[in-house]
Amino acid sequence: GETVSIPFWVDDWKPASFYDKIVANYKAGLHTLCLLDIKTKEQTVENLMRGRPIYEPPRFMTVAQALVQLREIEKDRGEGIAADGTEVVGVARLGRDDQAVVFGTCAEVAEADL
Repeated sequence: GETVSIPFWVDDWKPASFYDKIVANYKAGLHTLCLLDIKTKEQTVENLMRGRPIYEPPRFMTVAQALVQLREIEKDRGEGIAADGTEVVGVARLGRDDQAVVFGTCAEVAEADL
């Protein structure tokens, strides 16, 4: 199916378009590759406005964080794609010595170090 990107949510910006694509893939009997957000070389609004080249530390979205966001959307939409028993594969640090690949339910994978 179509690949989606899951962005970090902030207080006033919580996009959900990725959820709709996951649902469409699911209804078509297709898998969905979800790319999780990374933040590198990001500046605060204050530093950006003042022209200061000071950057925030890098952040990498975890599978658990992505599942929390999916479940938040799920509460409103109720499509059943992020239920505790839904089977998923979580992958982290692919290609590195410490890579991890975990298969299980949403509830199980949310507890893994991904």
